[in-house]
Amino acid sequence: MSTLDVTIKFNYPGFDLDVCFPLPTRGISGLFGPSGSGKTTLIRCLAGLERPTHAHIRVGNSVWQSEEVFLPPHKRRLGMVFQDVRLFNHLNVEGNLLFGYKRTAPEDRKIKIDDVIAVLELKTLLNKRPEKLSGGEAQRVAIGRALLTSPSLLLMDEPLAALGEQHKKDILPYLKKLPQKFGIPVLYVSHDFEEMASLTQYMICMDQGKIRAKGNLLDVASELPHVMNRWAPDNYIDGEIISSDQFKLPDGQIIQIPPSSSPVRLVINARDISLLHSPPEHYAGDALLKGRITEIVKISDRKNIVSLSLAEQEIHAILGDRGGNEPWISPGNDVFMVVNRIKLETG
Repeated sequence: MSTLDVTIKFNYPGFDLDVCFPLPTRGISGLFGPSGSGKTTLIRCLAGLERPTHAHIRVGNSVWQSEEVFLPPHKRRLGMVFQDVRLFNHLNVEGNLLFGYKRTAPEDRKIKIDDVIAVLELKTLLNKRPEKLSGGEAQRVAIGRALLTSPSLLLMDEPLAALGEQHKKDILPYLKKLPQKFGIPVLYVSHDFEEMASLTQYMICMDQGKIRAKGNLLDVASELPHVMNRWAPDNYIDGEIISSDQFKLPDGQIIQIPPSSSPVRLVINARDISLLHSPPEHYAGDALLKGRITEIVKISDRKNIVSLSLAEQEIHAILGDRGGNEPWISPGNDVFMVVNRIKLETG
């Protein structure tokens, strides 16, 4: 059973919102769409800040809204993180974190303060005032404050939009840890498809008040060729360092990497993978790996996305029209992957 089931119909002058969807029990789900698509109206309805014409919103066993029920915002177990962090300037970081915690009934406190401080690496910031924080630090504090209300759902509305590119890269690893560590489903709102795809396991794409596509990356990609023609997903590969310059995948394959003493995972963009039917005698690239094709999705007449299993991890490669017509490129077939470029992500 899904944690969140939503049906909303809302009639504005010149704009109608009409959506119906479930969200997965765990992980980060994405709400994606251009400005004016209805994302903000939808999240205001979820938060109880708007009262739509017709709605049914259920989170777990709690009905937030139906024909007979309308819970006001303060009674909805919803944690919210905005683009504007909205920290309390008269409180230090510790005071901001405790604000939501103290206003949550003791029997409802599921998340521990020390766990939040550890996961978001806030220990050295506890005595600082908000004006002394960088943009990324302030956003981590805002996330921690929302978590400490022990919400049933964490709603993040464009939380990285005001940050520079480096601060975005710095905070993404923290966001990826949240569902697994705290067991709270996250609804992440953004108009940045690359940011969305790097975080989410399930996407809902909106346009003109309606859902245009929903599902995993391949489901959405097949419905949004105008997006996929400009963008290619990154693949994140887990394994272990077995020497200073060797990375071992769970299936035993070894990859040479630049010397590293910290835990890392590999990042490979889908455009940096070439597929071969048999291993080449020589290749120019960072690695040669073996995997199995699991699915092929046609994006356009000249572009296909191939889903592959690599050491029991799903990755994606992008092929042009010629590669998509090769008979050996078929689900269930083993293939060799020449990886032209590998990046390392620490943490």
